Amino acid sequence: MTYEIQNKNDFLTGSSLTIRVPEKEIDYNALRTIQKDCPEFIVPFHYKAEGGYIELTYKIGTQCKLQYFAGEVAPKEYSKLWQSLLRPLLDCKDWFMNPSSFVLSADYLYYDKNRNACSYIYIPSMRASINSEDFYKMSVDVSKMITVSDATLENKILKAIIKDYDPIEFLQMLAEHESENDTKPELVMTTATPLSNTVKLEEQSSVKEPRAQVQQAAAVEGFGAESYEFEKTNENAVSSQSNDFDDDIIIDFKSMLKPKSERKNKEKESRGSKGYKIFSGRGKKKGAVQPISENGFNSVNSDFDQEPSITPLFNYEPTLISDQDEIIEITQNEMISEGPVLRYIGYAQLPPTIQIPISEGEIFTIGRFDAAVGKQQSNFEFEKKTKAVSRRHAVIERDGDGYKIIDLSSSAGTFVNDKKLPPNTPHGLEKGCRVSFGNSGADYVWEAS
Repeated sequence: MTYEIQNKNDFLTGSSLTIRVPEKEIDYNALRTIQKDCPEFIVPFHYKAEGGYIELTYKIGTQCKLQYFAGEVAPKEYSKLWQSLLRPLLDCKDWFMNPSSFVLSADYLYYDKNRNACSYIYIPSMRASINSEDFYKMSVDVSKMITVSDATLENKILKAIIKDYDPIEFLQMLAEHESENDTKPELVMTTATPLSNTVKLEEQSSVKEPRAQVQQAAAVEGFGAESYEFEKTNENAVSSQSNDFDDDIIIDFKSMLKPKSERKNKEKESRGSKGYKIFSGRGKKKGAVQPISENGFNSVNSDFDQEPSITPLFNYEPTLISDQDEIIEITQNEMISEGPVLRYIGYAQLPPTIQIPISEGEIFTIGRFDAAVGKQQSNFEFEKKTKAVSRRHAVIERDGDGYKIIDLSSSAGTFVNDKKLPPNTPHGLEKGCRVSFGNSGADYVWEAS
């Protein structure tokens, strides 16, 4: 069963989602428990009865879509992100929740940057809200969006997705990897050279498995060749007394759905059980979309050992290239890509233009360079010393209606024509409108092509 999710954007109240569920399908045990004690891993909601339906309204608040934070993260953040995705499916029984009622879609995963954790949309319904492929597809999509600087950890995650997926073993693998990397590197005695009587100490370093080997393994395993295996469960399942419900497939988490006290005693003897398999299939991680720098070129593989410069790339004299008897002149206009731009209207040392080279359905993120990460995180980044611009400040997305800008809960805010935007609420961009990132002079005019 798939419920329709509608987006509502209000300039005063912010962004929200609404879902209408027939009243006879509502799981009231879960509904009342969540209203009394809402867990952190779901987006809060309130409800009202109307015409035989229960309308659920989810307030997004300061949480942003996970896809807006796509890019490379530190190993600990990467590990914690995956833990926040898997742990709720194991703990949800404590709130009388059913894993099959989670909306397992990367499009509806929300990220709280203060907690460095994800939140789900949960539909308290007795029907299953997912099918046999949703969890697997969500895992693949997340692995494409979020990457990590630790190649060993990334390979472990990729292999876990390729093979049969056991959430408890997956979490244990993450914990063991963190434990191994928290310990000090082992020092190994090596033989001294004949010209020296001193003994050299070297650190052992783990060999990073090339991505090509992982992709080859995926091909050997037969990516996507096997069908997904699910079992029916009688816990919180659809009541057999009603003929109105379809015979939906329900994920059987078996002892994972039991309360924590009982589950702890069962985990050792149950580990590896088929009941833990959320899906059975094969997967292959494709390369993540490379961010676009302010000069319009992909730079995800670039090293940022040096401090980034905000000097515009195109502010130089035309270059003359000799091609035998013909002189070719490369001008500024020829190198700038087509499409809308944000043109600077202030007097500070800031980039004069921000090119937005995106197609329909794509996004363009804007932020400030993070020296702690040392690599580009957004498609366009201001210099690290730029005041009032957050590391993840705003995103511009393009749909059938045109371009919209969304503030990503930035500390100083995003303004359109001097009006501060509510966080995580899309606002249409019209030709000539003024866009300000923060309140310290990063003011631009939207020029549509």
